[in-house]
Amino acid sequence: MKKYILLGWILVSALLHCQNWQTVNNTNHIFDIEKTENRIFFSSWGGVVEIEGTDSADLSNWSAKQELSTGNGLVSNDIRTIALIDFSESLWMGSSNDGISILSTSGLQNLDEDLGLPSLRVNHILETESHVLVATSHGLAVFYYLSGVEFPLMLHQYNSLNTSGALPDNNIYDMMLTDDKMLFMAHDNGISYVHLDSLEVNAAWKSLYDVFPLPNSDRYILSSNSEHLAVAANGKIYVGNNDLSNTSWQTIRPYESTTQWDISDILLSDDGNLWVAFGKWNNDVLHYTSQSDTLLAKVHLQDLQTEYWYKNSDGFEYNQVSCIKEFDGNVYLGTWGNGIARYRDNQWQFYNPNNISFPKITISKTDNNNALWFGSGLVGDAVSPKGTLGVSAYKDGHWYGFDRDNSPLHSNNILALEVDDLNRKWFGAWYTSTAISGNRYGLTVYDEVANTWQWIYRDGSRMWDEDAEEWGDPIPNGPKLITSTIGGIYKDLYGNILVLCYDGGVSVFNQELEVIKTFELKNATFQRVLNAYHNGRQYFFGTEYDNGLSIWNDDSLPESDGDHWLTNIVPDLQGGKIYGVTSVQVPYSPSGWQHFIAAGTGLYMWNEYDWYKYDVYIKRSRYSQATNTWINDTLYYADEERLFGSESTYPLCIYGDPFGRVWIGSEGNGLSMYDPIRERFTNYYKGNAPLISNQIISLGYDPLEGRLLIGTSDGLNTFRIGKTVKPKTSLNTLKAYPNPFRPDGYAVTQIVNLPIDSMPAGDNQCRIFSASGQLIKELKENPFARFEWDGKNEFGNIVSSGIYFFVVTDANGETAQGKIAVIH
Repeated sequence: MKKYILLGWILVSALLHCQNWQTVNNTNHIFDIEKTENRIFFSSWGGVVEIEGTDSADLSNWSAKQELSTGNGLVSNDIRTIALIDFSESLWMGSSNDGISILSTSGLQNLDEDLGLPSLRVNHILETESHVLVATSHGLAVFYYLSGVEFPLMLHQYNSLNTSGALPDNNIYDMMLTDDKMLFMAHDNGISYVHLDSLEVNAAWKSLYDVFPLPNSDRYILSSNSEHLAVAANGKIYVGNNDLSNTSWQTIRPYESTTQWDISDILLSDDGNLWVAFGKWNNDVLHYTSQSDTLLAKVHLQDLQTEYWYKNSDGFEYNQVSCIKEFDGNVYLGTWGNGIARYRDNQWQFYNPNNISFPKITISKTDNNNALWFGSGLVGDAVSPKGTLGVSAYKDGHWYGFDRDNSPLHSNNILALEVDDLNRKWFGAWYTSTAISGNRYGLTVYDEVANTWQWIYRDGSRMWDEDAEEWGDPIPNGPKLITSTIGGIYKDLYGNILVLCYDGGVSVFNQELEVIKTFELKNATFQRVLNAYHNGRQYFFGTEYDNGLSIWNDDSLPESDGDHWLTNIVPDLQGGKIYGVTSVQVPYSPSGWQHFIAAGTGLYMWNEYDWYKYDVYIKRSRYSQATNTWINDTLYYADEERLFGSESTYPLCIYGDPFGRVWIGSEGNGLSMYDPIRERFTNYYKGNAPLISNQIISLGYDPLEGRLLIGTSDGLNTFRIGKTVKPKTSLNTLKAYPNPFRPDGYAVTQIVNLPIDSMPAGDNQCRIFSASGQLIKELKENPFARFEWDGKNEFGNIVSSGIYFFVVTDANGETAQGKIAVIH
């Protein structure tokens, strides 16, 4: 049994980050599981999670203690293998392509090729006494610990070259150590084995083929117990003695079919049973495929009697079993989408983390009840790694997933998402062949209140038949789309829903789900429209490798050949890809407005008179219509923060928040915030903030929590920027922190209303009094529904040391109070 290991998980997040930043990731797609006493650690494509209380008879008592990801220092979120190392009391975490992170009581250490790894692709990790064996795509590495030295030292590497071919292939993708210290390694040329005491002796390395003629296979899977060794290859399992003393091997075909099924993992349990999981892993798209509805089998080796478990039965859902482990006589399963299952007392129990359904966040929307909705689609007919997994929603503290298996959602490739004035959800998909991918084209409209789903496409529309569990007949005279490929869906300020039909134009719906207008973008040859924006003055449209940016310079719905299409758009925006537009009002603009455009060629602004371009070298250039060139308009001053932190990248998304700021997500260096009033950039990237990825794909806003929703290719970050909606609450417990407070002219103490961390709705007032009852200052509520005091009086002077009282009064006249100690 592994020893209890106390790990220090909070590594790099400062207090400010803990207050302002959150990481939300998908961790129910499991790669590996480890257990020590009353804790379980599991790895996923969203990082590593620690669960405590795992010896409980009821898995519902499990709770996530900590999560580790790139946001707090992990080398990668895609962790394929983990190992608890007793000798160093550490957790080793091997990634798909970024090396190893080692977590111990001293903190986090990263291990890469410079420190002895043959490759950054780590496939398996094993411990033996003070040594750690690491299987990689470029050979085997052996590390060791010295007493008193916290960092592992590289002892030796083994590959086909330095073993003179004794190890015939370097890509070791599975590894196993028997009780008598025989090391087995599966690689592209078969299975090699050697005793640990003879690693340096080339002649001691053997091929399992010399003992038993295994068939050629693109992948072998290994397992052993105290008596037997098992190898899975080509849908069959071969079982022999683990000391290789008997050349008689048993061949097992563990499926209910004449057709061989792919096998994802096997386990020889201590009680002599063979557990087999079915499915085939596709590493290119990080996805399992299956030839049947059978998920799992348990073969009794003595009589070959077999039990089976199936999709959508006995508590299992539709997802494949990705790994099988045994701890303390209980079998644990990692599933690819439904967390962990445990087999105890002939019953299955399940733990599915309450989190978002996928890591890749391509779009986010907030509905009329302040629930958050996220999509994971992509442009094109393909499966996206970590994406194309339907829709996920967060409401009332719980996550909900919608996909083709568990709902009438017509496609898992949801590229477009919108919420109409009646709070119906509109989900748009890319055109695809149903027979190939299982996805449908067009869009579905989901009415949560009526619990209805309507599918709309080029040839008509259908309603979901709940009883028959299928789409009904076409609706007579039902709405139709220009094309069934949905590039985007956008609700304008008047409640019209603009469906952007890629390769066709725009279909406009009213609240009765009637098409009231269709139009094309002027001068767009292919009508490859992907996004739209309406500000009450203009309609903006962005295309992909077509005419670029289109602007209907009027507040009316556009006409295909109307007179309001803007003609003087700069050449830089007349092609390529437009990622989004947002508008802000500023007092110094000639029109009172600035319109920011995120494009593949950079960040631009139009003030309705001139065009501007922002860059990392020249802060702002202005386009000269006379010379058709960009000329310098504004330079950066010394030490001023620059767009994208001075990194050469380009924007992938843009968002104008309710407080007049512009947020720009980049392809390669995180997030930039532009304050149009101060004309200053502020940058957030993995070097200075706990971002889970530097690739920012989408941006949104949670008005209840006051958080910016930052969608990345590896998960969701949120960042507090200010609230626009307050939850229902009253004045409860007021706290000030820090307290005692040391004002220095810059620091502030914050006065918060707990436990909900929000002042009540309406206008609230806060007054600061001295110990003698003198009014020192009246405070205004900040955008975070708190009060801040800088320790100054109404004349701007820092107050003397002493006890001060604060009194908060809500809109109903109710009051609550507290005190602050000011010290110098």
